[in-house]
Amino acid sequence: MAPLIRHIRSAGIGAAALLAASCELPPPAVTSATWTLDAPAAGEGFQLRLPTFEVPYGHEEQSCYFVRVPDLADGQDFWIDHVRIATSVGSHHLNVFRVRTIVGLDPAAGEPTKIGPYDATVIYGHDDYQHNPCWASANWADWPLLANTQSPLDAGPYTDWQLPDGVAIRFSPGEMLMVQPHYVNGAVQPTPVAADVGINFDRSKVADPMELGTLFATQQSIRVCQSQPAPTFTGTCRFPTAVTITAANGHFHSRGRELSMYVWDGASTRHPPATDLFYDSRSWNNPPMTTGIDRPVPAGSGVWWNCSYQWRAPASGCDTVNAKDPEHAGDCCYVFGGNTDVGEHCNVFVYYYPKLSTDVFCN
Repeated sequence: MAPLIRHIRSAGIGAAALLAASCELPPPAVTSATWTLDAPAAGEGFQLRLPTFEVPYGHEEQSCYFVRVPDLADGQDFWIDHVRIATSVGSHHLNVFRVRTIVGLDPAAGEPTKIGPYDATVIYGHDDYQHNPCWASANWADWPLLANTQSPLDAGPYTDWQLPDGVAIRFSPGEMLMVQPHYVNGAVQPTPVAADVGINFDRSKVADPMELGTLFATQQSIRVCQSQPAPTFTGTCRFPTAVTITAANGHFHSRGRELSMYVWDGASTRHPPATDLFYDSRSWNNPPMTTGIDRPVPAGSGVWWNCSYQWRAPASGCDTVNAKDPEHAGDCCYVFGGNTDVGEHCNVFVYYYPKLSTDVFCN
């Protein structure tokens, strides 16, 4: 039974700051973004430390790095139950995916680089969201999510996630991963120093753990328009068998007001009760990574989410926003897309166990 998704539109209220036209404002003052992340000891895990890169003021940088999982167990699969991520100030998101079907984003087409000691390739996306394959989410529509975070601007650079006892992520030596950092350097979300990303995957000491699974949903029908300035978009996704949700986070851009997730009974069209809420974010630039949720979901039930927005006039005018609208409505509508100043997101990341026989995508 395949996971199901349903989209419903209704009214909502929201408030958020817009990434101002960065060329019209002076750069923010430089602040410290120093972090340290010691690599795991030999055989105890592996670290992916991306090369540092600059993000010019008034620009965004989204690139796709490809690297193969090292062999830590003499050619056998191994397990990871502790993920530590460090990102410098300005990180809009950091996602790690397993590479599956190659569509328009091919690791072999990237430029050679190094991720720590490992050979890798990179496709630099810069801020060319219109043409570059690293911006087109259809290119990784069936790539399972492994881990993700968004750097806090005020609470430190680390995400430290210890999985529940007896639960772990399975890795196969040689499998391809994509590490996708997205940085923004503007008046609202600055990148005052070189972008710096490190990820540690620490091995589990449990002999036969339960495998972690992920649900990745993107609500691609969103429209936040001048004539309908406070919409809420709702979606659902069903699990065919019983699972337990252990962690979650969500993602939208600066028009986002609230992103909430609920356990859903799998059938009702009524909004779930407040008692079924397991995740809530009212911060577009610092959404929480909620762990230790441990909410059981019966077979045939699933997840219900809401994404609420407040339209804001683009500081540079509506022409670029209208140009991105596939409906060409001329209503200054922010639609689904990665670039923060002209696009919006409603992305849902849910981590659960035990993993289903197939990965869960609701796009």
